[in-house]
Amino acid sequence: MMAMLRQTWLRLRRRIRPDRGSTSVEMVGYTAVMLAALLVGVQAAVWGLGELACRYAANHALQTARVQGGSVAAGQADAATVLSGIHGNLVIGPEFVATRNATTATVTVKGKALQVIPFLTLPVGSTVSGPVEVLVPTQ
Repeated sequence: MMAMLRQTWLRLRRRIRPDRGSTSVEMVGYTAVMLAALLVGVQAAVWGLGELACRYAANHALQTARVQGGSVAAGQADAATVLSGIHGNLVIGPEFVATRNATTATVTVKGKALQVIPFLTLPVGSTVSGPVEVLVPTQ
């Protein structure tokens, strides 16, 4: 009985022995995949925050450009001020375009998201429009 138990133990040891260290090699591969997934997640978050910053700046600038007495220059200046105050360098090379006619004001804010993953440049931007404020005196 003891000899049979010893033979079983030796066979089991021989089977296990060739796999030594394979877990370490697998962990190296999994770690690389997890770090890549983390970088993609951070890049997605940075892109989303840059998009949100552009949208907020465009909405704020539209309110400045569409009020009675507002102007295109005031809207562009407001967009630049708001974006520089809130974006924390998430938008690279921002561009501001504002137009206004008798009935509609439009503001566009666009740029590029901060790069987390090398060689990946994602555009961000927002365009909003609204009616120009006209005060009609009551009779």
